[in-house]
Amino acid sequence: MKVNETLYSSLKKPKPINVQQGGTSSGKTYGILQHLLEEGARNNNEIITVYAEDIPALKAGAYRDTQHILESEPDLRKWYPLEKGYWNKSDRIFKCKSGSIIEFNSYSSELDARQGKRDRSFGNEANAIPYGIFEQINLRTKKQSIIDFNPSARFWAHDKLFGLSEVEWNVTTFRDNAFIDEKTIAKILSYEPTPENIERGTANEYRWKVYGLGEVGRLEGLIFPDFIVDSYYPKEYKWRVFGMDFGFTNDPTTLVEIRYAHGNLYWKEHIYETGLTNPDICDKLERLGMDKRDLIIADSAEPKSITEIKRKGWNIKGAVKGKDSINQGVDAIKRYKSYIHSGSKNLIEEFSSYIWDKDKDGNPTNKPIDKFNHGIDAGRYGLSMKLLHSKKLQIFSV
Repeated sequence: MKVNETLYSSLKKPKPINVQQGGTSSGKTYGILQHLLEEGARNNNEIITVYAEDIPALKAGAYRDTQHILESEPDLRKWYPLEKGYWNKSDRIFKCKSGSIIEFNSYSSELDARQGKRDRSFGNEANAIPYGIFEQINLRTKKQSIIDFNPSARFWAHDKLFGLSEVEWNVTTFRDNAFIDEKTIAKILSYEPTPENIERGTANEYRWKVYGLGEVGRLEGLIFPDFIVDSYYPKEYKWRVFGMDFGFTNDPTTLVEIRYAHGNLYWKEHIYETGLTNPDICDKLERLGMDKRDLIIADSAEPKSITEIKRKGWNIKGAVKGKDSINQGVDAIKRYKSYIHSGSKNLIEEFSSYIWDKDKDGNPTNKPIDKFNHGIDAGRYGLSMKLLHSKKLQIFSV
């Protein structure tokens, strides 16, 4: 069976906790599933649990990958026949002829995660899973707890697990992936800040660091260097604000919600997509379940869009702009500690890439770069109205 040798040798080590940190297309999830299927076949009556942030994430990721592995690997499929009695599609369980099973689940709370015991577990995309859930699963795992993640930003694994004697920590990149295609390799290599890529406009230091080298993505000169990625999003808050930035062909339309609780700002992206017309935006707001009374502060440079959305019944207003409004908004954000929801992947990338611009001599200026700011700008519009121009709003706090 063709495998990712670097990852595979790490997974075979005897430590009870195995952490796989890897850049995009490093093959970590696929390789972990190969390992678990093999262990299930080698050992009798093992219970193996694969879990993620939610069921849609599982179906689009690890569960689909497992099905693909069994369809393409005859040596494994003879142990896990894809037929009735061995594949329970409704419960997302694959049964092995050895008596082992591999189940796919998600857990809504620590209490939920306390149900059941298993021999092996795998938390897929662990930076979207609360630490408390991992902790409960790990306590009820006999042989091996595995997690993987793309290192878009530091999270609980770095604080709770890194450096512990019982933890095997492995870093992989696209170069370790035995299954990667040439087109994907070329795409990742285009991020490397070489003179040629800089001239072509494809170089991206943050993406190269994270997706190319598999390193945690923090750059020097970040405007918000102390942001924290967390799966927690407060249900109770003192106030909240929605901000929207418009885009279409190259830039995305974004909708960001910020909640103020415990003296902090909690950010979450709801829309981050190109090609959206104004009717599309209204449909998205409907599907999100937003109340039409919720106030949205949008980019005032798009009065036509604001008017069209307002005519559909949405409570949307243009942001107040003026001289130095960007820096004023940045300063307003910097008054508080910002927590970015772990599911807000585009917003995490923006906070990890948004840096101060430089002059012709390479010295930092007091002006942010005009990149990696579509979600941040959306949040800035809303926060500026709340914190700097609240008298211009009749109703705002929730």
